[in-house]
Amino acid sequence: MLKSASKVTINTGNVLNLIDIKKKAGQNVTEELSESIKLTLTEWGSQNGLPRHAQNGVDTQDGDEPQTSRQQSDYKVVSTSKAPEQAVVNITRPHDDVLNKMAEEERKNLKIGVKIFINEDSTSLLTECLENVFAALHTEYIDNVILSYNPDILHREDADDTNLKNNYSTKASPISLGSNIETDADSDADARKCEAILPGIIVLWSVLEDYVKQGRVRLLGVADIGSGCLRRLHASSSVRPAIAQINLAVCCVVPPALHRFCRAHDVQLLTHADPPDLLSTAAVKTLSDAGIGCNNLDWCARYQVHIKCRGVLALKGYVCKGTLAEKAN
Repeated sequence: MLKSASKVTINTGNVLNLIDIKKKAGQNVTEELSESIKLTLTEWGSQNGLPRHAQNGVDTQDGDEPQTSRQQSDYKVVSTSKAPEQAVVNITRPHDDVLNKMAEEERKNLKIGVKIFINEDSTSLLTECLENVFAALHTEYIDNVILSYNPDILHREDADDTNLKNNYSTKASPISLGSNIETDADSDADARKCEAILPGIIVLWSVLEDYVKQGRVRLLGVADIGSGCLRRLHASSSVRPAIAQINLAVCCVVPPALHRFCRAHDVQLLTHADPPDLLSTAAVKTLSDAGIGCNNLDWCARYQVHIKCRGVLALKGYVCKGTLAEKAN
């Protein structure tokens, strides 16, 4: 089926029940995502009678048809048109326990948080991502969604503004390097970064606002923007950001201006350790190593489900979508 498709979605299901991931407690986020994708593909391939390194999801014997045509498939193909090149293959783990876990507690006792990683200011891609998360969790609403928008302009090696790219990779600023100077103004690099990403954030934010107005999402948050950018987003939004995430792995001190703004406007300030290139590098390499040629991940969502009264993490998983590489004739 993958031979006739141009897109693939991968739903890892609950990664907390994957023994191989539990054994690697010290792994970083990229490694966890890559391992989750690899294990999902392995389980799915075994269910469909495919060898581990089957190219593009199919394997042939001499004189035989591809095995996928003879096996009971655990995935379904959703085509947006009759053109095969627009078909999307959905890959899920055959023995996932998300539905059972969600049913163990009343919905009011669960807190669902989702972080969305996306590199394009595409409203259709963001909507697609959210709808896939709702389908994966079998829920009518999500408690909070955090947007992590990392446009390609900040990753290109030939970017015109090298300082902007370097600053994005390190998040270094006079404040984060330990300066005691407190100012409400962002550094020049942070200000340039804001000019580069704020228009895209505003486009995507409008989609998230619609979900809030429909009652399908309760709170919104944004990751890795400075105080000036957060202030502008806050002022331009009909649904104000309630959560701001910063990466303390590359910023040892919370910028005082950001801290003051969050405190003054009742914005919850949280930290994270997610890399800006989560949609590329190891995740894409994992797909390629598994025999699925993938140019890039269009988006990825990580969901976490906590039991409120106990603060226990009950579920954790990823849903991602990739663009398949065209095979040479």
